[in-house]
Amino acid sequence: MATVDRAKRELRFARVALEELGAAPIAEVAERLADAVPAIGQASFALVDSPRWPRDLDWTRGAFRRDPAPAARKVDAVMRAVYRALVAEGGGSDGAHPRSHPPRPLSMFPTPPLEYFERCGRDPRCKPHLAAISRELFGALVDRASGSAVSPVSGGAIFTRFMLAGFATYRALERLGVAAFESYPYLQFRLCAPSKKLPPKRMRTAALDVRRHLLAQIAAELGLCMANWELTLDQADAAILALAAARAARRGVLAATGNPAEGRFIFALDTVQARKLGLGRA
Repeated sequence: MATVDRAKRELRFARVALEELGAAPIAEVAERLADAVPAIGQASFALVDSPRWPRDLDWTRGAFRRDPAPAARKVDAVMRAVYRALVAEGGGSDGAHPRSHPPRPLSMFPTPPLEYFERCGRDPRCKPHLAAISRELFGALVDRASGSAVSPVSGGAIFTRFMLAGFATYRALERLGVAAFESYPYLQFRLCAPSKKLPPKRMRTAALDVRRHLLAQIAAELGLCMANWELTLDQADAAILALAAARAARRGVLAATGNPAEGRFIFALDTVQARKLGLGRA
């Protein structure tokens, strides 16, 4: 995770370990978050790179199933629409510059339904802390005494298992009284530099170089000292969410969209982008 310390004018990174969670993993995650960020509380807001809940459950009603269950999240449709308007078709303060490359499509792994995460949690290959999270969040929804075999999980399972950590993070932030929003680092990088080429992460060195340069520019605008400058790609993802939000709060627009069952998503926009979407400061 990355946090902006305005008093010390620093961007700080902290790793919140999820290993060795006990019988109450959500409470433990909340304690670890509070230890990592002592100032966290009702005056804070958090951006989380994860869906909030399985797509067939209603976040505001916990275990309540959406009927009919949507094939895709409405929040994702809004993300794609914003991407098309501000990146694919040009937008933002640098959007007037000619492109030398077509923008990549906005790739998003669809949020699976509860049954998928339940299978992940019961899979013998699932990490113990993720299985513990699954039991606390969803244990009451399934008959664990049935003795039925668990079908194998395939197709993105390694990635989507970690959405369980995201679900736990939202519940932990809720316990701490912190307003939490979903955000997507790749989309935020593209919104911050619509006309620049952003190499995919598989091109590790090139991808990190471009991201580091863009982050340094935003940090300089905010007068922040970039500690831990030897960033990893994961740290770069955390940093863009924190820095872009801090910049937008100062001289842009933090635009939120949401759906009661799915939660809220936030975009950090510059003023040109906000005007293009018909938004402005309140």
